[in-house]
Amino acid sequence: MEMESLIAGRYQIVNTLAQGGFGETFLARDTHMPSQRLIVIKRLKPINSNHRVSADVIEDLFRKEAQVLEDLGQHCTEIPTLYAYFVDNDRFYLVQEYIEGKSLADCGILNASQCFDVLSSLLKTLQYIHSKKIIHRDIKPENIIIRSRDNKPVLIDFGAVKEAMGTVALSSGSMVSSVIVGTRGFMPPEQSTGRTIYSSDLFALGLTMIYSLTGKYPIEFSMNSLNGQLEWTEWVSNIDPLLQKVLDKATKIDLSQRYTTAEQMYQDLY
Repeated sequence: MEMESLIAGRYQIVNTLAQGGFGETFLARDTHMPSQRLIVIKRLKPINSNHRVSADVIEDLFRKEAQVLEDLGQHCTEIPTLYAYFVDNDRFYLVQEYIEGKSLADCGILNASQCFDVLSSLLKTLQYIHSKKIIHRDIKPENIIIRSRDNKPVLIDFGAVKEAMGTVALSSGSMVSSVIVGTRGFMPPEQSTGRTIYSSDLFALGLTMIYSLTGKYPIEFSMNSLNGQLEWTEWVSNIDPLLQKVLDKATKIDLSQRYTTAEQMYQDLY
């Protein structure tokens, strides 16, 4: 199939950045701007849309989530700006600022002081997001871009929009999402049962920073069979004890032992 040259008669696809169960992400040019600036387009499709949920309901949920992204991007420079959203042919599109830089997955191993910088910046961003009652749901090295122009970590790819795409109606009349958004290995146990809380983001952030210190994904560590803690410290030479303490607490399997807020975690760092 020939890839359509223009989306919505305006955005010219340069290449595909990602493909997954929820849809595709493209890098594209905005041909309506004098600068022909690069932008990111996400194309999502409703999953199992035959479950007694009308297209209008999905569209409404999509609009609400797009509104949230617009609001977040306008008030926080570490979240991409939303330029547009539209529905075309039962496909749902988000047009977002393209963040030039490298994802944490491509940055190689960071030292303790780089980790401190990235972590404190992201905790400030999460404090803001959580204060708006939003949970990111899919924090992982691939979803954090270290922006070239100022080396600040930018958080991309919020999960709620995808979650909306999986909405089904229960026989009781309740609307719930039938999909779990999140990435195996980075996702805490409560999230895999569909009960995501603010602390779930902190858990994923902790594991993401452990990745940055070790270059290893959570699945590559052995696990303590008594408490489920990952045994990662042996992969870091002369580890910073404060950083270790904070990351260990953030990634406890037992919810009651974890940080409940980004603010708390930030305080402990300092």
